[in-house]
Amino acid sequence: MFLKKQPISDQTLNRVIKYLAIALLVLAILFMAIQFKDLWNWITAAIKSAMVPVALAYLIALIIFPLVKYLEKKGIGPRGLSLAIVFILAVGLIFASFYFITPIIISEINNFFSNDFPRIITYITVDMRDTFILGTDIYDRIMAYIEDTNIIGAWLNSLLPTFLASIGSIALPLLTTLALLPILLLYYLIDYEMINERLRSIIPSKHEKNVAELGSRLNQTVGAYLRGQLLLMLAIGAVATIVYKLIGLKYFFVFGLIVGLTNIIPYFGTIIAAVPPIVYAFISAPVGPGPLLVLLVNVVIQFIEGNIFQPIIMGHQLEMHPIVIIVSILFFGSLFGALGVVFASPIAASIRVIWNFFKELKTRKMAQADEGVANSG
Repeated sequence: MFLKKQPISDQTLNRVIKYLAIALLVLAILFMAIQFKDLWNWITAAIKSAMVPVALAYLIALIIFPLVKYLEKKGIGPRGLSLAIVFILAVGLIFASFYFITPIIISEINNFFSNDFPRIITYITVDMRDTFILGTDIYDRIMAYIEDTNIIGAWLNSLLPTFLASIGSIALPLLTTLALLPILLLYYLIDYEMINERLRSIIPSKHEKNVAELGSRLNQTVGAYLRGQLLLMLAIGAVATIVYKLIGLKYFFVFGLIVGLTNIIPYFGTIIAAVPPIVYAFISAPVGPGPLLVLLVNVVIQFIEGNIFQPIIMGHQLEMHPIVIIVSILFFGSLFGALGVVFASPIAASIRVIWNFFKELKTRKMAQADEGVANSG
């Protein structure tokens, strides 16, 4: 006896056609990307340039919008007044940071090249012979080779155009971002809730409740992480700057700033931040604190960050295994460069929230199905 073959329903056929169309579209995009690599690189670069101010403004809005709600809840005037206060504070802090910090950084860089760079060259060309047991003959041969081939001069000559080109490529996007940031931030703050409602309106009604719940969880997780990370960066950067100043380390402000900024990169940021001051202390010895003292200070700073600031400010926001975070940094860093490294943790946290939500949703559906069977019985 043969089973009767069931006809394929229109719904199943439409679903198959839709998936085939999506697969063909993806293959077509990949083919175009391979065939027109230069054009594709230009398009992706343009998209990245456009998305940076948009994404940055949204992230800042995500961080500070709860403050708008808090002021409104406390009855500090209407919504417009709360928005104005928060907007002026946010934009004022951003531009004040650039206004006060940039001259200090420029001054310390000028000071470094005027005073310390010649001493470093002297250390490399003279003091290394006495510091390292190379033997006078070997050392003289190395220095003669460097002088004959003019390898340092050639390297500096090749470095200058690259450095100037890098400044040009960074300056224009930076100025564009700074110009657009206040406008986009104001738009996001005014229409933050309306944007979320608009996004919700394009979702089919049967999925609206679940998507709204998922969006709320993502906003809560990412927003809390970013707010905590910002406070943590400021706190640990301030502590590092003060401690470097107390031990007499030159360029303490720049080194402290590096500690604060790199703190956004879990695990790797600690190593990155420790290298510049330790190397500088080693080269500038015996002037200033020694490299061992600077190393010890960095260990103490990271102990304070990990055992005091981290639990108080961050708690256990992400609740992810260190290996997962490290793999995320490597993966997203390879895809998106520096931005991928910086935002690897919140991206991984978002993926984790989505994964857990769908697991929970599946459990709910199974429980509802079991309840329906029990009620029908």
